[in-house]
Amino acid sequence: MGDCLWLVGGDARCFWAAQQLRRSGYEVLTFGVPELPDAPLPERFPILVLPFPSFSGERIRGAAAIPAEAVLSRCGGGTRVFGGQLGIFRTALEQRGAQVVDLYDTEPLTTANAVPTAEGALALAIGHSPITLHGASCLVVGYGRIGKLLAQRLRALGALVTVSARKSADRALAEGFGLLSDVTGVWLHGLSQYDFVFNTVPSMTLGETQLRQLPPHCLLLELASPPYGIDRAACERLGLNHVPAAGLPGKFAPKTAGSLYAQSILALLQREETP
Repeated sequence: MGDCLWLVGGDARCFWAAQQLRRSGYEVLTFGVPELPDAPLPERFPILVLPFPSFSGERIRGAAAIPAEAVLSRCGGGTRVFGGQLGIFRTALEQRGAQVVDLYDTEPLTTANAVPTAEGALALAIGHSPITLHGASCLVVGYGRIGKLLAQRLRALGALVTVSARKSADRALAEGFGLLSDVTGVWLHGLSQYDFVFNTVPSMTLGETQLRQLPPHCLLLELASPPYGIDRAACERLGLNHVPAAGLPGKFAPKTAGSLYAQSILALLQREETP
């Protein structure tokens, strides 16, 4: 099927992505992928698959912490790169002549990834609280892909679920599904009644003023990406139980998440190979 695929860095998701790609008939070589052998790096990558998300500071995301420059220096004209949340590194790769595909926030991958994120959030909530979700008062901040799936699952477990959103259309949709609703940042119903708060919004929505209104036993789970929505330092000052919950698909469902990532890449590669 043409050039081999190089998977570099990452976590258990990349292990399972490699298996999926191999089963589809591609030659796959790896470097820095957990539980897989390191092949000698080539002078030039033909097809490079980075983790999802791809970078952490100046390094490839993953336990191997491979310096980004070690990968960039092996990309050039003719290299195809797949990754997620490439940020400034996308420009660096394109300046070297690489063809870059950033799969972050693309469909159907983003919606599919929301499923293991929602399930992982439930697992964390159950594991970090002395009370059941059944009968608990839960606030889900944001009603995007993750918020919708999470609210639905919380309600199925018998929780009393309130969704907060800025858009009236989102609040109306939540109410149509039998959920309570509130206005993010306004908090018409106050915050003192919640046992659990799940934030999915990547902008500050719960600062110290808001956090002081929560009961001491409230568990806060931060599901959003930077710059996050919950003031972590304020939680520490107030003694609130704050749980950072980034990268849940890789922690709770790496096989599913890795397979989904591989399927998205396969769809693009097979489209290119179709005459």
